[in-house]
Amino acid sequence: MDWGTIAKVALAIVGIITAGKVFFDILIGKKSNLREEYEFAKGFLDDTVKKSLHPFTLSKGYQAIAGTNAVKSSEIEYILSLKDPVQCLSDFILSKQLFERLETEGDFKLVFQKKYEKPFSRGWRKAWYLILYFTLAFAALSPVLLSKFFNVEAAKSLLQLLFTLPFFGLYAWMALQAYAKLARGDFLFKNQKQHTSNIVVEGLNSKSAA
Repeated sequence: MDWGTIAKVALAIVGIITAGKVFFDILIGKKSNLREEYEFAKGFLDDTVKKSLHPFTLSKGYQAIAGTNAVKSSEIEYILSLKDPVQCLSDFILSKQLFERLETEGDFKLVFQKKYEKPFSRGWRKAWYLILYFTLAFAALSPVLLSKFFNVEAAKSLLQLLFTLPFFGLYAWMALQAYAKLARGDFLFKNQKQHTSNIVVEGLNSKSAA
């Protein structure tokens, strides 16, 4: 393998890592419309404290904060009571499929599904998906990276790239998604610490009182 091919491979690895970081940030919910989110959350949570909203409006408001109706309002209430609620909410929305559904009676707590409950079972899966991402991302770019090594003409390399890039690139993205779910779910599980705040979690309080 000549120095040109080595340089291409090195640059590809850097590019794969950089792209992975960008996509990872997208997956964990980093957004640009923070001002609009702040205005809505401030107004909605103020109304919640005043207990002036209908239960249907409360539920829809919590789902609007989460940006999805795939989670229960009671789950969002609990997540908002945790330390660093913004990051916790993004992490929960991304990794909610890994957890048992939160019960509406008794104390709330995030509990992994049986196959994810042991740290080792989560650890080897994270390692596997990360290796899979790098392997598939490299395979997606392999026609260009290895063309000189295998003496393949540039035109043929580009034609091969039209096949490998969308095919392996798609599976690389899916592997990164799976890794991000496990990584953020693991982080959320380890850091679910209650904190005192001005948010009144009415659903939780009423259940505890009952």
